[in-house]
Amino acid sequence: MTKKSYIAYWIIGVIIGLFILPAFLEWLGVPSFADVLELVFGEPNLVNRLIVGVLLVISLVWISRVIYKGYKNIA
Repeated sequence: MTKKSYIAYWIIGVIIGLFILPAFLEWLGVPSFADVLELVFGEPNLVNRLIVGVLLVISLVWISRVIYKGYKNIA
C-alpha cells in the first residue's frame, strides 16, 4: 500500500464514519454516541463533562498516534 492510497482510504473512512454510518445506525434504531454517554454518565454536569472530555481527548490522541505510526511505517 502506498502512502497516497493510505491517505485516500483514511479520508474515505472518515467520510463514511461521519456521514453515512450514523444515518444508517439511526435508521436501525441504534442510539447515538451522545445518547450512550448520557446513559453511562447520567445528566451532564461539570464533573461528567470533564471526565468525558478527558476520555475523548485521550482516545483521539491514541487514534491519531496509531494512524501516524501506520502512515510512517509504509515503505
